[in-house]
Amino acid sequence: MKKTGLTFIMLLALGFMGKTQTTRYFEFLTNCGHGNWQDTTFIASTSNQKVIDSVLANLARPLNQRNFINGPIDYGNGAHNHNANHWFLWHFIPNQWSLVEMAIELCDGCPYTDLDADTAYWVGTVGSFCPWSGRPVREVSKPSGINEPSFENEILLYPNPAKHELNLRWNNLDNISVTIFNSIGQKLSTFILSKDKNIIDISGLQNGLYFLKIIDGNKTATKKLIIDG
Repeated sequence: MKKTGLTFIMLLALGFMGKTQTTRYFEFLTNCGHGNWQDTTFIASTSNQKVIDSVLANLARPLNQRNFINGPIDYGNGAHNHNANHWFLWHFIPNQWSLVEMAIELCDGCPYTDLDADTAYWVGTVGSFCPWSGRPVREVSKPSGINEPSFENEILLYPNPAKHELNLRWNNLDNISVTIFNSIGQKLSTFILSKDKNIIDISGLQNGLYFLKIIDGNKTATKKLIIDG
């Protein structure tokens, strides 16, 4: 009886181990046409085994025969999307992207690395990315040494949704810069906030979705804000 019970426990443990999903990271080519070296490659992650198998099968083909990445994107680099020491302002949402044989014009292009307004347009309006140049080139190791996700977690804004005023809280004593963009990436206003002056008057903004770019020295974070008056 004891032997049967032990065998059952071992089989159960093996079953759980078999279901463990490992996140894999893949590098993709891109060509945004504006000459920045940062926009030559990017990284997407997934733990979807079917997608992993698809990418690995594509990597075995000649480059010009590989399929293209396609899927929804979101703000921030997701703690993985970078090219060398440059960390992007956007990332493919893990486990929601796949490889396709062709892209459509609507989501072909690039969420530029150095234009926050353009990134806001791609994430807030287009919402997805399907670059014709986005072919997988190699598997990479799990990225490390990123500051942005922890800084994003340090920033608290409330209430959200907001009506007339927006409060911000952050950990250190330095002043921060806060720039507000609308949902199509237009820059609306910039504020310098301190610990003693940490409230933004938003009574002049219409209801809708906005994006806040927050800078503290060499750290940058992006937050979503909904105004519902």
